[in-house]
This record gives sequence, C-alpha cells and structure tokens, in this order.
Amino acid sequence: MPSLANTENKLAVEITDLHKSFGSLEVLKGINLSVRPGEVICMLGASGSGKSTLLRCINQLTVQDRGEILIYGDPIGFVRSPDGKMKEAGTGTLAKQRSHIGFVFQQFNLWPHRTVLGNITDALIIVKKLTEEQAEKIALDRLEEVGLTDWKDEYPSTLSGGQQQRVAIARMLAMEPDVMLFDEPTSALDPERVGEVIDVMRELAQKGHTMILATHELNFARDTADRAIFIDQGVIVEEGPAKDFFKNPKSDKLRSFLKRMGNG
Repeated sequence: MPSLANTENKLAVEITDLHKSFGSLEVLKGINLSVRPGEVICMLGASGSGKSTLLRCINQLTVQDRGEILIYGDPIGFVRSPDGKMKEAGTGTLAKQRSHIGFVFQQFNLWPHRTVLGNITDALIIVKKLTEEQAEKIALDRLEEVGLTDWKDEYPSTLSGGQQQRVAIARMLAMEPDVMLFDEPTSALDPERVGEVIDVMRELAQKGHTMILATHELNFARDTADRAIFIDQGVIVEEGPAKDFFKNPKSDKLRSFLKRMGNG
C-alpha cells in the first residue's frame, strides 16, 4: 500500500463534527479541525478538556459517536461502500489504516521483556513483514535519530523515563507514519528529563513531519508549532498561529488558562 502522504492536494487530517460521550458525559461536542501536510498543531487545555479523547479518536483507539475523520482524504475506522455509504472497517482494514498514524502516549508502553532494539524491530517484522536484518537496520537508524544507539541491547527497566520515551518515539518513526500523534509525551517524566524529549520532537517538526500534540509545554508550543488550539469542555474555544495565540489571546478562557500556566 503506497504512502498516503503521496496523495497530492489533500489535507493530512480533516475532522468534521466529531462527538464522543462516555455514558452521560459528553467529552467532545462537535470538533472541527483541518491539518495540512507538514503542519505542527499543539493542543492546549485543562485535564479532562477532551484533548486525549480527540487524539484517540483520530487513531480509532476510541470510536466517535458521530462525525468523520479523514486521513489524506480516506476515512479511518470506516470504509465507503460502492453506493457511497459508510460502514465500519473490519479488523484488517483498520490495521492498515492505523499503520499510517503514529501514536506516542504519556506512558511509554514498551515491552519490558524485549531489548530496546527488539521493541522497535518486533512491529516491523510482524506488521510490515520485514526480515530481521531489514528491521534491525531501520531500528538502528531510528535509534541514532533519537540519540540512543548505544542503548540498543538494554532493557527498558534500565533506562530513564526520558530515554524510554525516546525509544517509543524511535519505534513510531520506524513505522514511517504519515501523521504523528503525541499525548502529553513529557507529563510522566522527571523535570530534568523533559528537555531531551522536547529536543527530539522539535527536530521532528523541523524535518516537516505532520504532528498533532496535546501538551502543557508552552515554550515548545510557542516556538515550534504552526498553530495552537485551546480546547475547553470538549469545544475548540480558540485557535490561531502559535505566536499570535500566546501574545494576543482573544477569549477570557484562554487568557485565564495561560495565566494559570505561567504565560503572562
């Protein structure tokens, strides 16, 4: 299956009227969002505002109640039948759709019984059907990209949190996703380890990767993002170019949030 990123003149991500409830709690209340190829989007908002749920819906780890998500023009989680109607994607189809989307979680989700190298090669061998030699070459290249080549034979328990998160990023990169999702990737780290993960993400942004991040790292969002989005109670309250977003917030809710976060 060719890379979806080869599709010309299409948005990388297009979300229309997305709704999601858990029981009586409505978490997403009609989200609309478009992301261009190579764009870096930082989402801000208090805990429980809906950021993580939105990211999980994009990857279909959580299925929306209503609304549509397109990745380079193709629906994820659903397929169009010949008559144009949408039906739920089967397991195999969904796996192929997800292979174009990378996800880095708050927790690192590394296999404790596999080495750093094994954590990266396993998916390449199982999902992409590469040989062990092919997978190892890609894994080593990605570990070099995040500065962890010397740790390839170590187990996750011997690594710091920042190193584990960089392995998780390397694992994602090895799959060559067209869209990268990050859900508060530094929130579980000790403060002295945050910078090393931020540096890797900044390098990815500079290389032109399409990235959507939920983050509380305001400096990263201000300096690196193309656009910033503020979500409050399941609604996008404000969005705009990152530098203007932080300098001139238009809504009282965003001004109050930024003040609480130490931005002015």
